[in-house]
Amino acid sequence: MTDLTDREILVIDDSPAVGIFLREFLLKLGFQRVHCCENGKIGLEAFNELVDSGKVPIVFLDYNMPDMNALSVLTQMLNVRPDVKVIIETARERSEESIKEVIAQGAYQYLSKPIRLENVKEIMKTLTAEENYKNVSPDDDIIQRVEFLITTSTRTSLTRISQYMGKTKEEILPIIQKLEADKKIIKLKDVKEIACPDCGLVKISQIFHCPSCKGSNFKQEKLIEHYECSNVSPASSYVDDMCPKCRKKIKVLGSDYRVMDNYYLCNDCSEKFPELSTDFLCLRCNNRFEIERAKWETSPAYGRFS
Repeated sequence: MTDLTDREILVIDDSPAVGIFLREFLLKLGFQRVHCCENGKIGLEAFNELVDSGKVPIVFLDYNMPDMNALSVLTQMLNVRPDVKVIIETARERSEESIKEVIAQGAYQYLSKPIRLENVKEIMKTLTAEENYKNVSPDDDIIQRVEFLITTSTRTSLTRISQYMGKTKEEILPIIQKLEADKKIIKLKDVKEIACPDCGLVKISQIFHCPSCKGSNFKQEKLIEHYECSNVSPASSYVDDMCPKCRKKIKVLGSDYRVMDNYYLCNDCSEKFPELSTDFLCLRCNNRFEIERAKWETSPAYGRFS
């Protein structure tokens, strides 16, 4: 059995109260190496130091922080260690597009705020079970292993299962058909997945970056454009509704100024942009490629029988 209590835990949250809360509970669960950081920059520095020392931490990451959001931090971590487990903490609903996006791009789990201890315990229990599964001998029951892959995910493709098991689709199909007949799984619609153009793996992470400098050190901001002086800067720079450039007060929305929601600000080059640039990272061979070079794999998907 795998014991994860000797693993490093990294909590990145701008609320000291949340950091203390998580640290104390994780200590009660037996995790002795818990590090807390109060912003993305310090968190990334701590992460890189741990990785450089040969340790890959389990990361609890707040979605919104003063210097960058979770998507930026996650992207930079995946660049260093594609296998890192990152748990996103947020008060936002899981159904919100911004949360769906960060989960789709490689976050391991979602932890809703206010944080409930039983949810933290369940996540660590699931992570331990998955680590134990990875250590299962190839001689163990292959049917149980395929069932585990399908029933622990919302949807899993035949391509993904065959690649994970190291077997051909033709070898996996009879096992899937038996699980279907036993009403343990159900067949879903076909899915088309991006695959690495070099090795063909479908386990791919999407990497977001600034279109100007290509860096991943960005944050999401609302921008305000003051018409009179043409200043465009983050809403947070308009202290007491005062334009930071001309020092005049903005008054009427639509007449004096406009608000641009969901813009991004690069912390490295200060570029402002409405959309992130993106490419993809293969989690097997670390090949980084653009969408134009991607291969596409279409195969049936399966899910847990309900």
